[in-house]
Amino acid sequence: MASPSPEPPMKPKQLLHAALILAGSSVLPETQAQTAPSTTAVPTDEEVVTLSPFTVDASKDKGYRATNSISGTRLNSAIKDLPMPIEVITEDFLRDTGSTNLRESLRYSSGILLQTQNDYGAAAGSFSNSPGKINNPEGLTASPDQTHMKIRGFETSSVLRDGFRRQNATDSVNISRIEVARGPASLLYGVGNFGGVVNYLIKTPQTQRATELTFGVGSYSFKRATLDTTGAINSSGTWSYRLTAAVEDTDSYTDFNSQSHYFVSPVIAWRPFKGTEILLDVEYGKEDFQGIGWQRLRAAVSGYVNDSAGYNGDFLTIPGKNMRTFRWSGPDTYRDTEMSNIEFKVTQKLAENLHFLAGIDSSQFSFDQLDNLAALQTVSSGSSVPTWAVAPITYAGLSSTQAGVPVGPQPSTILYSWEKHAQHNLHNQMRAELTYDLKLFQDASKWARMDHSFLVGYSYTKEKRKDNTRQTPGDAGNYHSPADYSPFRFGKQGDGSSDVPLVEWDNELTTTSNAAAYGVYQGKFLDDRLTVIAGVRRDRSWNSQWIYDPEYNRDGSRRGDTKPLTTASNPNKDTTKQLGVSLAVTRELSVYAMTSEGVEPNYQGKLDFNGNPLKAALAKNKEVGLKIDLFQGKLSGTISRFQITRTRSQVGSSSLFWFVPVASSNPKFDPNKDIVYNVNDQNPYNNTWNKTAVDSKPQWDAAVAAGAVYQATNSTGSTNWYVNASKASGAEFLDTVFANAAKNNYDWWGWLYSGSDPGSLPFDNLVNNATMDDNGAQKSVATGSDRAKGWDTQLLFTPTENLQIMLSWSHITKVVLNAQTWAKYPYPQDRWAIWYAPYTFAATAGRPLNEVYKDPTDTSTFIAFGTGLALDDTPKDQGTFWINYQLPKHTALKGLSLGFGGQYESERSIYPAFGQNALDKNGKTIFLSTPSRTTLNAMVKYTFKVRGHDASVQLNVDNVTDDQKLYGFIYAAPRRWQLTYSQKF
Repeated sequence: MASPSPEPPMKPKQLLHAALILAGSSVLPETQAQTAPSTTAVPTDEEVVTLSPFTVDASKDKGYRATNSISGTRLNSAIKDLPMPIEVITEDFLRDTGSTNLRESLRYSSGILLQTQNDYGAAAGSFSNSPGKINNPEGLTASPDQTHMKIRGFETSSVLRDGFRRQNATDSVNISRIEVARGPASLLYGVGNFGGVVNYLIKTPQTQRATELTFGVGSYSFKRATLDTTGAINSSGTWSYRLTAAVEDTDSYTDFNSQSHYFVSPVIAWRPFKGTEILLDVEYGKEDFQGIGWQRLRAAVSGYVNDSAGYNGDFLTIPGKNMRTFRWSGPDTYRDTEMSNIEFKVTQKLAENLHFLAGIDSSQFSFDQLDNLAALQTVSSGSSVPTWAVAPITYAGLSSTQAGVPVGPQPSTILYSWEKHAQHNLHNQMRAELTYDLKLFQDASKWARMDHSFLVGYSYTKEKRKDNTRQTPGDAGNYHSPADYSPFRFGKQGDGSSDVPLVEWDNELTTTSNAAAYGVYQGKFLDDRLTVIAGVRRDRSWNSQWIYDPEYNRDGSRRGDTKPLTTASNPNKDTTKQLGVSLAVTRELSVYAMTSEGVEPNYQGKLDFNGNPLKAALAKNKEVGLKIDLFQGKLSGTISRFQITRTRSQVGSSSLFWFVPVASSNPKFDPNKDIVYNVNDQNPYNNTWNKTAVDSKPQWDAAVAAGAVYQATNSTGSTNWYVNASKASGAEFLDTVFANAAKNNYDWWGWLYSGSDPGSLPFDNLVNNATMDDNGAQKSVATGSDRAKGWDTQLLFTPTENLQIMLSWSHITKVVLNAQTWAKYPYPQDRWAIWYAPYTFAATAGRPLNEVYKDPTDTSTFIAFGTGLALDDTPKDQGTFWINYQLPKHTALKGLSLGFGGQYESERSIYPAFGQNALDKNGKTIFLSTPSRTTLNAMVKYTFKVRGHDASVQLNVDNVTDDQKLYGFIYAAPRRWQLTYSQKF
């Protein structure tokens, strides 16, 4: 694990030195080749190179225009013939927009969100994957793997590299093109990715020797150098290589934040026979981030660190500090990542029109992370919080009318903990495919000719994820004064005293396997005017988990597991289908219709609220579209209308639903015995602070007199007050407590469930109530359903050879169909269970029962908040454009090209969120949205010759207008420039 103070980022001299080493290893052989005849065999004009059907044909690509794709069917196909929306981002476009990594490359693809603030169903609170957790306003897109994004309103957690699943980011130096297939794509690419899939293809070896070096500098000490070199290894050209590498170092506009990485990828190709190619592709890289912690603190009262109640507050404003750049969590947080990938692939022509592909891929991604987790808490008189850590704080709700926000300055402290998290991901994959092309009636009329392609394949994936966490003990904490604006430092509390030492917290090893067989048919009829694509896929997936969460206390005792627990799921078997038809009305205009399905098995082994393993989530897409290729290809693109419905989807995290009844076949509550609760907190004589208990004093006295309320000593030797609610006076007492809690505006009325919460074992042997069957152990999660419908388009207009105009637009309406589904708990006689209790933080959220359940005796009638709402920040409208103009070669300014582009998005809903529903003083839900946003970018490039070799200088400026407004809870990044010099040999 990395130390709290990792080595500093690479210095400029080191960066340049590394670049020169890379340059020397490539340029020297090339320089020698300029003075001696080359021995590399280069194909002559008469030689015909026949591509494998598994290889995309880019021979007709020009500029931003790409004609073919392999992401739609796994086979090289003309995009205009495919009955599905396929977008191709070419290498020229990556260069012109100054994209240095995969995420930046997707900025101009409408319907793709690279930064989110509200994600329906995503894990939150202590289960969040974002650094800073509660105090980080960014959603799932802040995940360490940097592959999380949303496409058409649905989360995509991974990308594809040459068709193999990959869950970590990559440098753009190795990318030859990116293909975006929108809609569920389980048929070819397996599980998940309901909104679409991003498949990037790598640069492969060429026999013609070529080398390119680039050097870049920019804003915030940005420095970058890359190498791309390729050529034949032997004189016959049967062996060839390609080597790409990059090194980058940059700071940020926010305090303490910096990033450095290096990346190298050698690729070897061997073509021993005609029709045979063997490819060995290796990648390795490291990326280090410093200062990743939260910038601002939630201005909400929290019961504990990472309390989800924090989401119901605004962020604290610090006087005298620039909230855009200030990072209170300090310089010590970090994430050090390491990645590697090895792919071995063989393609073989077995016979005429019969081809075979087999590939194996092993991808690893690991990180070590130090994070700071903090929360504001009010401090009452007599508290053990040190006086130096207490200062007055004025809390801020999401709106000025929010109910329940403390009024005026409150004595408060910042309670915080440190978390060291190490994760290692290993993805082993294999794929074998056989394709056969059958042409019929070739000598007949063109209307009778047919072309049939058949592909059958088998894939196997095994993924392992290992997590180990050390953190501040759960029964202890560190303190920082809210009036002390100095940065948090690892190892020292606000007064300079030592932090509480970290302890072992949790350990988990999850192994997931997926085996799938699939078949795809593609047929062309009626003089290639009618294209039919149909396919079916059968998946079988299973997983196992090894969990050991000791959660040590400060004194070394465990609050969690005493021994490891191993679980294994039953195999999930799922079948998905896809059918698409495209009809060329003319050679320039085609219409298509498609239906496709997606599946995502329960990889985490989670249970539903019946205590059974969750079934796989399903998605179904219905789509129609129009493809154009007008004016001899000068105007081309796709317009699609779609509707994607997701059902049985795991939503949120189990921690959000600890209060939900679990109707398992092994209940802990014994309905044949009396209902008994621990009522220490409801004793009106011992808790004079508890207004609800004091108001219930007559019923307490009556229950004591009747023997329904009594003192007893349990098996641990603890003497407590208990109520037997099966007796009339005991039931009347609890009914009165519930009524008075509501009357007193839900002020804290004590905890009724001591000894009966599965989240705080062991059970008290003297209690017996339905709360013993709640989800406190956090093994079950809710399921829900949602839908995205709308249309999107991608168009490319090239009126002249010198002018390219790229346009895209998406219009998406996202709606929750069923926010969550509960099971029917079979013992409604216990009407005081936690899911009925008048707590604002539990199921009722302070609402009357008739607003919570259609039938309070049937928990399956729970009325989930959010149905009919978005609970998601996907904008209804999103558009992008990019214009590139190259000045004509016959002018004095030849070699100069200008680029201008931007992105627009309409307002985005950031509140309410799933599981979060703050109310105003009138009891109405608070709604918050970002303003609409427009970002403009520009490019100037000049190409020229240096000793007969191509060279260029390019300036990219992002956010030309220097927009620095606050959008929701995140500030826009300021203007940034990048100057790049490229030299080819």
